[in-house]
Amino acid sequence: MLLVIVGLASAAIIVVNYYSIRILSGARAYNKGESEYSKGQKDAAASLTKYIYLGNEEDYTAFINNIRVCQGDRDARIALSLQVPDRDAAKRGFLQGRNHPADINVLIWVFVHFKSLPMFSKAVNIWVDGDAMVNELCQLGQQAHQKMLSGGITDAEKRTFLQSISSNSSRLTVLEQAFSETLGQISRTIALNVFIADVAIMLVIVVSAMLSANIMIRGLARSKKQIVDQNEKLQIINAELDKFVYNVTHDLRSPLASLSGLLDLIQHETDPEEMKPYILMMKDSLERQDKFINEMLDFIKSKHTGVQRQECSLPAIVDNVIAQNSHSRGVKIYKEIELDNIDSDALKIQVILNNLVSNSIKYSDSKKADRWVKVRTYRRATEAVIEVADNGIGIRQKDQDRIFDKFYMSGDNKHSAGLGLYLVKDAVTQLNGRIEVRSEPGESSTFMISLPY
Repeated sequence: MLLVIVGLASAAIIVVNYYSIRILSGARAYNKGESEYSKGQKDAAASLTKYIYLGNEEDYTAFINNIRVCQGDRDARIALSLQVPDRDAAKRGFLQGRNHPADINVLIWVFVHFKSLPMFSKAVNIWVDGDAMVNELCQLGQQAHQKMLSGGITDAEKRTFLQSISSNSSRLTVLEQAFSETLGQISRTIALNVFIADVAIMLVIVVSAMLSANIMIRGLARSKKQIVDQNEKLQIINAELDKFVYNVTHDLRSPLASLSGLLDLIQHETDPEEMKPYILMMKDSLERQDKFINEMLDFIKSKHTGVQRQECSLPAIVDNVIAQNSHSRGVKIYKEIELDNIDSDALKIQVILNNLVSNSIKYSDSKKADRWVKVRTYRRATEAVIEVADNGIGIRQKDQDRIFDKFYMSGDNKHSAGLGLYLVKDAVTQLNGRIEVRSEPGESSTFMISLPY
């Protein structure tokens, strides 16, 4: 918008200056025409005076030729004052008035476009009065010529003619000066208005340029801030990536090293019964490796999958999670379903429940005869609540604030990559919910997820 304003202001300067120069050029042309008009009138008066005194026809012819200059300007004015201006007649009249051919078009343009304006109208009215004086001088010349042809002019008549010519010239001189002063006033007014217009337009351009520069500077500042923020984020991402690569490499190598060692032991055993413990250990290692890979896949999916909201059946999701964890040995899974359907993302809810239930099973207390996991769903005010409770080994108080951190593993945990609860927290956050944990070490743990209903 500011660039458009600057463009329009620049165009306005061009237009204003073009027309002001054209008007001033017209005023100059009219001033030059007035000087030719004044010279023609004065030369005509001088020639007529000589003719009255001397009676030479050459002087009368000179009078006629000189007075034609004023008459040409008069004819041009009359042609341009018509309702439909006669431009051709005006051109002939201005040329007869000894105006320069290059000035003719601008003389016509100024008259046609500004004849109704007060200042120019005043000049035209002076021009009309001057033409009346010229007609009067022309009539004096005709009268003197008729008397000269009919027998001559007496001394008394000569004095009368000379007085009339002198009076006419004096009055015409006053009108010519008034015409020039009016044109000068027009030129000064135009110059002042053009100056004011140029200053105003330049102020618009300067202000627009300053605003544009300010916007650009603020944009650069924002861009710089964004770059700094992005760099900080990239540094955090790089640090997390380094940690991620380290954890992945470590967690992938540990089971492989364990398998390699177990295979070496099996190679040296010949008794199948002695091999069974090693095979069970290999199976456990492979299961942990599979679990780790699944957590990695869930982690990657959570970074690229948005929220797909639709009506979700909580009983169906809970049953599916229980079925996936039905291989648990010695751990009973209970369910209490009080809320059936909610508007949410079924896949993310399943990821949440599956991680929480599998963790409860994984960290069950083997010393307890009755080990259990309980899944509850119910409504509280405007929220849907999902609870996963167990009577497992619990979580130490110092670990409870960090269990949702990426790659964090509490205590001597060797069964996880530290992503499960991070994925739970991430999924809950994406669903605009919140998660709370209550745990007593050695007694129980309860995870409570509250989601918008």
